[in-house]
Amino acid sequence: MAIEDILRQIENDARAQGDALLSNAGAEAGSIHEKAVRQAEELRAEETLKAQERAEEHAARIETLAGLELRKDVLRQKKDIIDDAFARAEKEIASLPPDEYRAFLKPIILDAVESGNEELIPPAGRREDFTPEFIRSLNEEITPSGGALKLSEDSGNFSGGFILREGKKEMNLTLKSLITSGRDRLEPQVAKILFT
Repeated sequence: MAIEDILRQIENDARAQGDALLSNAGAEAGSIHEKAVRQAEELRAEETLKAQERAEEHAARIETLAGLELRKDVLRQKKDIIDDAFARAEKEIASLPPDEYRAFLKPIILDAVESGNEELIPPAGRREDFTPEFIRSLNEEITPSGGALKLSEDSGNFSGGFILREGKKEMNLTLKSLITSGRDRLEPQVAKILFT
């Protein structure tokens, strides 16, 4: 064999090895590319899933907050309705006809009197309802021998009820005070009537 043949053989072998290396490199590059594409698709799918989960969590939080706001609004409206019911009750009692008004006040007065020597301070707008006959009937029920309850010369600036005074001691039994003090006890019953 001549040198040329040897050189040709070396060149052919080198070319064959180069082609094999190129072919292997192309196959490996294709494999790496396919692996990269697969990983990118997996990563995209994973990120899409995470984004969807975050969106669902966010939507759930918004729904929960909206539900809380709705419940707060409903409770506020119920409170307003209850406030209105108590305000109307106060107005209705304050505007009762004289006989009904006295019938409403009589057990409250009799329950509040301690010594029988107190004086009643009526509201200025209903002073005429505290007639001498009404005071006399109260005194007859306070003690068998008759109490000394009397109508004060003073009048109060309130819509209804009265203030019971003996010396410096005063008991506020105005309608506003009576309704406020009874509200804690009555509010659950009022709510039950209004909202069931």
